[in-house]
Amino acid sequence: MAVFARVVVGVDGTEWGFEALRQTLLLAPAEGSSVHAVTALDTSPARRTGFDSAYWVDGLVEEATTARDAAASILGGRPDSTARVARGGPLHVLRHARDEADATLLALGGRHSSRFLGIVMGDTATELLHDGTCSVLIARPHAGRSWKPASVVVGFDGSAPALAALATADELAARIGATVEVVSATGDESARPDSAWGDKVDTWDPEHPVAAFVERSRVADLIVVGSRSLHGLRALGSISERVAHRARCSVLVVHQPSPADATASDI
Repeated sequence: MAVFARVVVGVDGTEWGFEALRQTLLLAPAEGSSVHAVTALDTSPARRTGFDSAYWVDGLVEEATTARDAAASILGGRPDSTARVARGGPLHVLRHARDEADATLLALGGRHSSRFLGIVMGDTATELLHDGTCSVLIARPHAGRSWKPASVVVGFDGSAPALAALATADELAARIGATVEVVSATGDESARPDSAWGDKVDTWDPEHPVAAFVERSRVADLIVVGSRSLHGLRALGSISERVAHRARCSVLVVHQPSPADATASDI
């Protein structure tokens, strides 16, 4: 429940953004959680088009308003939910909305892209995953049918972030009736069947964690992994970020607040 307490969803007018909102509503409990759909309105490129700038600005405003109205329709009057337009670039707008709401989860549409190029070029999803300040849902539609979180795979290595991911998956399973498979990938030699926490694991996979979870994403509805909240160059090797970018299904990266974060939230 803690992961879904306060959710901010990036809605950009594409089907990817609307899918992120729909999946959020399936995952977040109707009571005790808030969902805020935010559409960024960045008119700065249009203002550089010279005499035609007013025309392009009006078009952008109309598109953002249409996206907001569609998001409100999807929300359907759900309690503690809002849909709004905020001026600014998507990254700035979503960071501000996240911090303003003290969000526990950011939900975004998951177009496939190179993670390295995403960092270099400033891709919004990459940057927000890279921030590591709250959990992130990268939502992808299920080919051929409406998405339902029936099959959940959890990446587990006995660490505190993995325990947080497992707790989130177990809470989901109890609330929405999903099946959970706990998978430990031994390819990086950090996990072994004789580990003290081995009784929590359903499946031991000899592949590297990224390869193991990407392969399972072909049939699973949701992959849940923990985040070690690494920053800077250390984060370039993040398994959770690599899985989030390469998986074929939706991925929930669970952020475990530091003791300092937990103390601040209690004040």
